[in-house]
Amino acid sequence: MAIMRWTPFGALGSLEREMQDFFDRFTPWRGEGALVPATDVYRDNGTLVVRTELPGVDPAGIEVEVQGSILHIRGEKRHEREIDEADRYLYECRYGRFERDIPLPEGVDADAVEASFAHGVLTVRVAVPQTEEAAPRTIKVEVTGAS
Repeated sequence: MAIMRWTPFGALGSLEREMQDFFDRFTPWRGEGALVPATDVYRDNGTLVVRTELPGVDPAGIEVEVQGSILHIRGEKRHEREIDEADRYLYECRYGRFERDIPLPEGVDADAVEASFAHGVLTVRVAVPQTEEAAPRTIKVEVTGAS
């Protein structure tokens, strides 16, 4: 049988991690009650693609704006109709304002940004400026005198 050191506050760290995981899973809210929609950002043949899941959001109320090197996505998910608390059995859907800010590469042309909305997913395509990639450079490390 191995002897293990007992640390009186060790369990608190574990409890804190479990509670944080719980809140992260069940509360997709950040800051002052703002909903944070799930977003994927990736490159596709010289284009930066930003896909944001916005189920139940009216596309007419979505704002997409490029300001400097930041892509701002804003809007609001509204209740279709109010339901009395006494008639509610389960309440998991989140409603309210949402906002996402995505940093963009330098030199992006704001006029070349395209946005579309289909099946509850907002897709924004941003043409990424072509830059010459520097060739890999190997640097030799000189060793002088042993210490």
